[in-house]
Amino acid sequence: MASVSRQSERNGAVPPRTAWQGFVPLTWRWAILALALHLVWEIGQLPFYTLWEETNAWRIALYVTHCVLGDVMIATLAYLAVALAWRQADWPRLRPWTGGIMLVVLGLGYTVFSEWYNVYRVGGWAYAETMPRILGIGLTPLLQWLVVPSAMLVLIQRTRIGRSWRKSPTAPLFIFF
Repeated sequence: MASVSRQSERNGAVPPRTAWQGFVPLTWRWAILALALHLVWEIGQLPFYTLWEETNAWRIALYVTHCVLGDVMIATLAYLAVALAWRQADWPRLRPWTGGIMLVVLGLGYTVFSEWYNVYRVGGWAYAETMPRILGIGLTPLLQWLVVPSAMLVLIQRTRIGRSWRKSPTAPLFIFF
């Protein structure tokens, strides 16, 4: 029973002792790529928030850092949720678009709640007059969770960044099920 048949191996099944092999490096790679792309996005959308009018540069830097770390946390938790759903840690390489749809839905869902809560309930931040809105939610954070995850998946599929995903051992998550 400890061995996996050749048919099972072709279908991606591996013994439980190797189920986590390569999982942590893939998660870190995802988080680092998310950090880079979300940082660029957050800086680019600053003029659409009232924070842009702040005179204290350190305060702006602190808020951007807070937002980027939050984005990385959301992106990484969404990545892990999709990995658990597909039982495959390297889903960005193997199932980029079906996993990507799940990822975008999770990111957008959290973003809609977070923007509504922080703008309208607690006043954590505010939109500038220039911010386009859809049902009261800022357009740039909504676009962020469409564009950035899609860009991440394209980069993993079509650039040198994706080579490290291909070289990593497949890391299915059968250990949970």
